[in-house]
Order: sequence, then structure tokens, then C-alpha cells
Amino acid sequence: MKHFAMKLTARVKICVLFLAAIVLPSLCHAEQPVQPAALDELVAAAEKSHTDALVVWQDGKPLGEWYFGKPVEPIEAMSATKSVVNLAIGKLITDGKIKSLDQPVWEFYPEWRQGRKKNITLRHLLNHTSGLQNFPRTEVEIYPSPDFVQLALSAEMDADPGADFSYNNKAVNLLAGVVQKASGRRMDLYLHDELFTPLGITNFTWKLDDAGNPQAMSGLRILAADLAKLGQLVLNRGEWEGRQFIADSWFDSSMCPSQEHNPSCGLLWRLMFDHVNYVIDDERISELESKAAGTPSSPADLVAKAKKVKGRYKDTDALNQAMVKVFGREWSKDSLLAELPKPQPGKVIAWYADGSLGQHLVIVPASNLVAVRMINSSSDYNPKTDGFDNFPQMVLKLVSPANLLETKR
Repeated sequence: MKHFAMKLTARVKICVLFLAAIVLPSLCHAEQPVQPAALDELVAAAEKSHTDALVVWQDGKPLGEWYFGKPVEPIEAMSATKSVVNLAIGKLITDGKIKSLDQPVWEFYPEWRQGRKKNITLRHLLNHTSGLQNFPRTEVEIYPSPDFVQLALSAEMDADPGADFSYNNKAVNLLAGVVQKASGRRMDLYLHDELFTPLGITNFTWKLDDAGNPQAMSGLRILAADLAKLGQLVLNRGEWEGRQFIADSWFDSSMCPSQEHNPSCGLLWRLMFDHVNYVIDDERISELESKAAGTPSSPADLVAKAKKVKGRYKDTDALNQAMVKVFGREWSKDSLLAELPKPQPGKVIAWYADGSLGQHLVIVPASNLVAVRMINSSSDYNPKTDGFDNFPQMVLKLVSPANLLETKR
């Protein structure tokens, strides 16, 4: 089936014939079959967004692979690499080479045994609450640096560890150093030996900085089908072909809200919920007033407006409608206002990794489903059409709504 799929042209009609002849009979054997019409839509949307590789697995077996006439080759996973780094940490904890998530980083780098840095743990690096100074644009600070690990070690502190969420590429890069300290092997070589080789993953590369450190924020070039294997390992909760590589309990820690500030983030994994309510209450308004002090914004004016949107909202659409009415259409770009609503998520129904350009790995436990979408960087890339931002939502449509609520442990 893989050989046949690799020869498909970009025409959706042929994809549909392929599904009818090859894929649909296999659905009869799936525990909770995917929705055929939704799969057609996913393939068509993948083609329209100039996808280089689409892979869908169910019940531990490939359901289909689509390459749209493009070469089957490793593609840069971008920030989806972070979720693979999560597996390295989980493996080291499983094998007793790292004590726990709450082991302080200074035990690996003694120079941090001082000031606020002595309180930073591995958990803080994995859930983006280290408090390390953060400059979001990697091309300005990180990529010009000759040593990504040393850059993180030398960073100043912007906040107390655990106090705030800040998606921090610089802090994540330090995990490559931790893996090497704990294992005695460079992170990419450690993963090659301990996880990739047992899973049959051999065709990959990993970008190194000038000092020879593998990037942890990104940098893994991997076949889409092999990224799906890693997704299957996660779906199996660390087990592969009868061998438990990573402790089952690691996935309880990784695939749940990891801090109070941003519940959609686990430990270098993202989470999808059956619903998310939003609340703006007196506590959040008081926090807004405190944070606005000392800024160009008028705390009194912000508080007066915030009181007009106080309440509970059933979803993002309802929240946005209320916020736009009071604060204008650009409200979410204001960091103070963006933190005003308190998300109250429901049940976790899927886990996913994503990265720049539109790299996606989505795992839906309720239907034993793994889906990967990857795209190469090119001069023709159009962020408005090629990012496939709604890929996770389209993958969820493969599963019947009733089955989504039966998320397995």
C-alpha cells in the first residue's frame, strides 16, 4: 500500500479511488473506524495546502500515506522536535538516569546553584515556566549564537520559576545539554540508540550548533512515516513490540495541563479539549490592574472596561465577541488583555506537536489514531495557504463525536 500511495498523482480523484480500493476495506477491521468523508476532506485539504507528506495510522498500522507526487524524504520537523525531546527526558527518567521532573537543573550545571536559577527544575524547562529571559525571535538571538546551551545557561531571569508561562526556545535548548550530562551521549545519538533504532528509524538528521550541540527547539529532519512511529510510541504509552521503553506514568505527566497559566500545554506537547470555557472574574481583573501599573496603559481605564466583560463564556467565539465590543478587534495582541480570560478546559481528547510552516503530529487516543502532516520550506511557500493550521481539527473530524469522549488511559 505504501508503494502504491507513493506513486499517487496530486489529483484528488485518484486519491479517492485509492481509498475505495485499498483503505476502506481495512476500516472494517479498525476498532473505531475513521469517517471516510472526513478522510477524503483531509487528503484534499492536504493537497490544496501543498503538503509534502501526509501519513495516517490507526490501530498501530498505516492507514494511508500520501506524497502528492513529491519525493519521500526527511523533512525538518521544526518545533515538533520539542515533543521528541520530551521522549528523551522520559526515557532517562524511566532508566533512573534523571531522578525526576523536579530535579533542579543546577545538579547538572552547578553554576546555577545560586540566586533564582537554583530553583529552576527540569519541569520548568519542559513546561515553559523557567523564568529565563526570553526573546521570541530565534533569528535575532539564538541562531547567531555559537553555543545554544551556553546561551541558555548565561541568560538573565525575567521572572521567578513557575510564576509565568513564556514559550521559550532558549530554555528548551538547555535540555540537549541535560540529556548529554545524564546519558553521557549527545542527545541525537542517545535517541538514535535508545529509541530510534528499536523503532526502525534510521533516515534522519539533527542540526547542531557551532559548538556541536543538537538543537532541542527544532532541528530534527525525519520521514513523516517515522514521525508517525514516534506518535504511535506515545499512543502506546511507551511500549513498542512488547518492550516498555518509557514508563507508562511518563505520559500521565506529559499529556495533561502542566502549569496553571496555559492549560493547553503539557510537557512539550500541546493538548486539545472537548470544550474550553473562559471566565473573567474579580481575581483576573485585579491581576490586570496590578500588571498594568507602571505601563503606559491606564489601570483605572482598563479595570473599568474589564468589568464590562466580566462573566463566563462558553467558547472562544463568545469570548472574542465580547472582548471586541469593549476593547476592539486587536485585543488579543495586547499581552495584558490576552491574559485576562481564565481558560477552564474540559476533557483532554487529543495530543499534538506542531512546528513552523505547518508541521503536525496529532494523536487521538479514543480512536487509536496518529496523523502526520509535513511540508518542506521553499521559495513558493505561502503562509496564508500552506500552514494547514486547522490540521488538528480536521484530524478530530476523522473520529465520531461519541468516540472522542471515550479517551483511553
